Parts: sequence; C-alpha cells; structure tokens
Amino acid sequence: MTIIRLLEKTVVFLGRTSESGRRQFEATGFLISVNDILHLATAKHVIFNMETGEPLDKGLQVFFNLKSRKIGSRSVDKLKKELDVKWIVHEKPEVDVAVLPFTLIPSKEDVAVVDDEMFLPHSKLSELYDVFYLSYQPGLEERRKISPVVRGGQISLIDPDKTFYMDGFAFPGNSGSPVFLKPSRWRFKGENAVLGRDELGFKFAGIIGEYLPYQEIAISAQTGRPRVVFEENTGLSKVWSGAFIQEIIKSKEFQQQCRKFKEA
Repeated sequence: MTIIRLLEKTVVFLGRTSESGRRQFEATGFLISVNDILHLATAKHVIFNMETGEPLDKGLQVFFNLKSRKIGSRSVDKLKKELDVKWIVHEKPEVDVAVLPFTLIPSKEDVAVVDDEMFLPHSKLSELYDVFYLSYQPGLEERRKISPVVRGGQISLIDPDKTFYMDGFAFPGNSGSPVFLKPSRWRFKGENAVLGRDELGFKFAGIIGEYLPYQEIAISAQTGRPRVVFEENTGLSKVWSGAFIQEIIKSKEFQQQCRKFKEA
C-alpha cells in the first residue's frame, strides 16, 4: 500500500443521514492517535458556532470505510454518551480546532491514524514548501466508499500566531481537512536551500479552517449606501498548524479526559 493510500484512510467525512436514508456530507475530519487513544479531529466551527459557542453537532455522524467495502458510520451523540466524553477545544476561543475521543473495531473498519511521530514541528514550516490536503469535496457524485479528493498547494505566508496560509483553494466541505507536506528533494537549512534526503515529506502540517475571501461592495449611486457585496475566493486558505492540536493535548482538560477514558 502506498503512503498516500494510507493517509486517505485517516480521513473521515462528517454529516448526517436524511429521513430517506441518503447520506449528506458536510465537512471533513481525520483520525489521530494521542497517548494510545484514538481521537477525531476537525475544525471547531463544524462543531460549534464560533461566535456564540452553541453546539452544532446534534445528529452529526462520522462516516468511514469498512473492510466489507461498504460505508460505516458512528453517531457523535451516541459516542459522547457511551464514552462519557466531550469535544476538547483550545483555550483561545478563536482557534478553529476540536478533538474528540473515538473508538474503532479494527477487524471491521478500514481506517488508519495520524500518529504522534507524523506531527511536523511548527519551526520546520517555511514559505515555498509544497503541501497537499485530503478533503470531502461537494459536487462530486456520491461514491460507494469514502474517497477524499487530494489537492495540492504551497505555503504562502506563515503568521507569528502559528497559523499559515496556503496557496490552495478550499471550499465549504473542506473544513477540517488534514494538510501534509509534499515530499521534496530540497529543504531550507538555516539561510540555505539544501538538496538531499527529505525527512519532512508526508508529515502532518495542520488543519484547514477557512478560505480567505475578497469582497467588493457595490455602492448605490442614488443613496451612497452599500447595496450588494460581491465575494470571491482568493485561493488562499487558512491552516491551523499541528502546534494547536499539541497545545490542546497538553491542556489540563484534555489530560483529565484521557485519564478518565483509560480508567473507564
């Protein structure tokens, strides 16, 4: 199995099932292993209203592939109740990342996880590095398996707050997608670009939050007031680096839930 096929297996789709039984996907998530405990990670705004904090996950389901070549699902409501767990978010409310303990049946479910060793240190990120991300993409016809689309981009701007922007389009449905570094023959070491063996390729770099919009306002010639706002996707997408997940992992709330989960 190639590494890209393995990384595809870490991706799950988040959504709901209609009354008619049709699956309706809404966002992307992925599975990580922390302290030997499986967790689901996604964008916080998929789970909570970022302004009011109101939960949005009622009725939400996690969809993944089964080894029987069918699609399986798990109810988030049922998962939280049975495991007595909750979503853990960053202490800074604006951080668009959320994680939740998750369970699997390895003999039945065809998935993989991003483990601790795959996390790329934030200090290793650099503009010009190529990345790729795996997402649910609205508009693609429903398939008989969870098949994330693989798209590419480039790190364009690294902010001091440990977020970065990539030159890569993201759309509704891509929120919560994992971003990985593309393998490359060259990397920056100090002030120099060096050719050689790549030790960073396929490392986990971050999680997609949202795209950066460009807005143009049409002003009424009669009243001078705004009438219509035209919005376009700039092609730049905000990524919350893996450092934010690591900070959540170190939080007291996360550690307490892990201990409680292990003791149960």
